[in-house]
Amino acid sequence: MADVDIVVTCAKGTERALKFELKDLGLSEVKGGEGAVTGKGDRSLVGAVNVFSRIGHSVLVELASFDADNEAALVEQLSTVRFEELIAKKCTFAIRAHLKNAPLTHSLHVERRVKDVVVDRFVSLSRERPTVDKKTPAVRLVLRWEKTRATLLLDTTGKSLSHRGYRPGKVKAPLRESLAAAMLALGHADVNRPFIDPCCGSGTLAIEQAWRALGRAPGKDRRFAIDRWPGDAMGYGHGFALARERAADEERTALPAPIFLSDWHPEAIQFAEQSVQAAGLEGVLVPERVDARQRDYDAPRPTIFSNLPYGERLSKNQLQLDGFYRTLGARLAAVDGARVCLLTLYAGAERLLGLGPPGRKWSLYSGPLRVTLRRWDIGDAGSPKGTAGEHEREPQ
Repeated sequence: MADVDIVVTCAKGTERALKFELKDLGLSEVKGGEGAVTGKGDRSLVGAVNVFSRIGHSVLVELASFDADNEAALVEQLSTVRFEELIAKKCTFAIRAHLKNAPLTHSLHVERRVKDVVVDRFVSLSRERPTVDKKTPAVRLVLRWEKTRATLLLDTTGKSLSHRGYRPGKVKAPLRESLAAAMLALGHADVNRPFIDPCCGSGTLAIEQAWRALGRAPGKDRRFAIDRWPGDAMGYGHGFALARERAADEERTALPAPIFLSDWHPEAIQFAEQSVQAAGLEGVLVPERVDARQRDYDAPRPTIFSNLPYGERLSKNQLQLDGFYRTLGARLAAVDGARVCLLTLYAGAERLLGLGPPGRKWSLYSGPLRVTLRRWDIGDAGSPKGTAGEHEREPQ
């Protein structure tokens, strides 16, 4: 069976980590863009990426790509697509348009025009008109129109892969699960070393690290858009079944190294406990209420990884925040052999921590906010040879 062109969307700044992940999963000709990575693979890999990707958001399959320098050309080209093979009877559908320097600038208008083309094709074939459902369609088509190049894609995922299903809905300004996973990959949070998150919030970083360490595939137990398609799901269903079987076989039962998570805010601990339970990690992770400046970091060569507060929970008093960062930095500087990876929006955090210039920096986006992940290796913090497993190698 011929390879298909696969597009995996992601948060801006995480493309490097996603490229590494997709190559590991078996995709070829992997290339990074802005907020997406493309590659080629057989249809079984579409299932593998959906089930195993920790960093991607949606897995799209290219249906058609063509030049269109105006609306008429777009409609003419789309009219040749056999939509009746994609949208079965009683299946709902929706269109999403992404325009970048395209001949048309109004995405809603383009979505309506594509919808009209789909419906007109069914009418011309004397078939029942499919129903549009913008919220939860069985089939979602995505049109990307950049300059004069238009690409029509099929969304095989549905609800974003970043929604793992374990986090309480009341959490404020949370760190998205897929961004947390990308940070862990970029920062090389080796699963064979003790892991400590001293400002854990709802526990996302620790949970994602635990799932990495246990080899738990994030999509193992979830439903995808493809599960609502009839029959053999356009030939993709078998690949999803194989990926789910593989995920069940590869999951481990015990952590190779301990994972600790703590926070000083009582509400954060409550949310973390709920998240840990929903993630199926009760007894594996135990959130503790401890001040980050006073907790015990006495573990052999630990990875200390955290999304530090910047005023939303700790304090809105600048002097208190400055003092928190200075004291925490001094505490972390004394942990010989530690790999320290910190994310924060607080201005002057790097100077206040006093850990010196970071060895590595990554610019990421948490929603619309541009943030920086910084990594320091304290003393002899490099991974000993042979400790990094296949999926813990650092993205290049």
